[in-house]
Amino acid sequence: MRTGSSRPYRRPSQIFVAVLSALSLVSVVGCADNSPVAAPTSTLPAQQPDGGSSDNPAEVAIPDYETDLDLDKEEKKAVEGALVAFVGYIDTINRVFSSGGKDTKKADAYARGESLKSLNSEAKTMRASNEYMAGEYKAYDLVVESVDLDQSNPKQGTVSVLFCTKDSEWSVVPEGEPLPSTVPKGLTMQHDITHADNDWKVANQFLRSKTCGAD
Repeated sequence: MRTGSSRPYRRPSQIFVAVLSALSLVSVVGCADNSPVAAPTSTLPAQQPDGGSSDNPAEVAIPDYETDLDLDKEEKKAVEGALVAFVGYIDTINRVFSSGGKDTKKADAYARGESLKSLNSEAKTMRASNEYMAGEYKAYDLVVESVDLDQSNPKQGTVSVLFCTKDSEWSVVPEGEPLPSTVPKGLTMQHDITHADNDWKVANQFLRSKTCGAD
């Protein structure tokens, strides 16, 4: 088992709710400058999986990522499985929120725990407020910060991923209104992706910093 060196104090955010609400509900800590090196990357033909998440990364184009961890074979496999879930989760956020919270079909395909609760809660709020997410929520500059595998139970594990998102590319607005024009600002987010019941899913997310290099 290998893990990253940065272990800041964190408080769970609402999915995206905190980010959409001027980041008022989360604790913010500065990003540690680990100067990540090496970029083990697998880019495979992209296909939309039919149904839940999958341990087979051939179904999804795994995004480029960097890490300063010396990953062994099992850890690399875990990272690929986690990134399949990560991609599916970002797609789910865009589908659910761009529909104003109406399209929640298979919302649990790539989310569990606090992430799933927050996703459903925000969808409910959007429906009640007649709002939707204009634009698109995207992830940039992925860094695998830690990989924690349970050697006694290979079906358990956690992969933590850091990434940048630009808050100028999406906004929750009244239905029918366009994406407002704002000055781009990068936010560093962390997603904790866990393996259980034979599936990798995003279990929680945190705001790590109000700045990052997504220019």
